[in-house]
Amino acid sequence: MPWQRSEPTVKVISGKDGRWEGRYTAGHDLETGKVIYKNVLGRTQAETKAKLKAAI
Repeated sequence: MPWQRSEPTVKVISGKDGRWEGRYTAGHDLETGKVIYKNVLGRTQAETKAKLKAAI
């Protein structure tokens, strides 16, 4: 059964070095079935959210 497209999972967290990291699901690998995650980094939470919105 093929994968159904769903809303990407989005997560924004602050790192130990002061940067913010945003992670989202980019899809599934068709051969292995594993979830593909992508991330973006920013100096502020707002900057990271803007980058996430542009990436998705």
